[in-house]
Amino acid sequence: MNSRCFRGSLAAASMLAAFMLGAGPVAAQTPFVIATNMKASADLVSRLPSDIKTRGALNGATTDGNAPWSFIDQATGKPAGVDADLLNEAAKRLGLTINWSDVQFTAGIPGVQSGRFDFYVSAMADTLAREKVVNFIAYSKEGSGVIVPKGNPQNIAKMEDLCGKRVAIVTGSLFPDIVKKLNESCPSPIVLSETADQTGPYLAVASGQADATMNTYGVSNYSLKTATEGIQTKLQLSPVALFAPANQGIAFSKQTPDLLAALAGAIQAMVEDGTYKQIMDKWQVGDGGLNPILINAALF
Repeated sequence: MNSRCFRGSLAAASMLAAFMLGAGPVAAQTPFVIATNMKASADLVSRLPSDIKTRGALNGATTDGNAPWSFIDQATGKPAGVDADLLNEAAKRLGLTINWSDVQFTAGIPGVQSGRFDFYVSAMADTLAREKVVNFIAYSKEGSGVIVPKGNPQNIAKMEDLCGKRVAIVTGSLFPDIVKKLNESCPSPIVLSETADQTGPYLAVASGQADATMNTYGVSNYSLKTATEGIQTKLQLSPVALFAPANQGIAFSKQTPDLLAALAGAIQAMVEDGTYKQIMDKWQVGDGGLNPILINAALF
């Protein structure tokens, strides 16, 4: 037998042995299939991809200015809040750490799509429009509120009171569509301005350049109540009823369903052992908890 045939026989034998032992491509784990409104289970932690496990760390992104959900701790320079606590603990349970980046809100989803980040989280609503480009772990529920100058000089008490007013919002948020819909019935249209800077709308309202802004209710309630200096001390939540209730989500690339599944499983395990509730209660958002944790659970 020549050496080429011998090597071929060895290769064939190796392939047969791998098949019989259940190794190689035949036994490879099939990709996790995501459906709408899936319930997470703790056993999904087994879906952690081997390359991620070997890497030992996740590249996560968030946006400063969304306390209590997500903000940069000025003392440490590191992300803090509900989102950081939940994801750091979930990663730890998978034997991983997280390399965090602070980015503009508008850079979050594109960064996930490009593979720059493994996930993005920062008080972001899981919506049908966003599910077209990324997948979500829905991990909490929230509503939105209208923020006005201290004393509410324009007497804004319901959504219709925004007609004819100047409203500043963050680019890429769900609020432009809300304003456009409201404008369909406004006798005088709302004058909308947008900024990519998370604090830009607050600054516009505090300085008189805008009459109101919109933001996640929990973010607004926390930041305005705890502020002792800065522009937040010049603002308040208006009496406008909470609107646009949504499940908040952690965004993942459509190409990484198994990583999403593993983290969803870890967070569900935290729900079941009480760690999730401890973190939510620590930041005074326990009323927004979900059980079970959901996957692609947009409400609108």
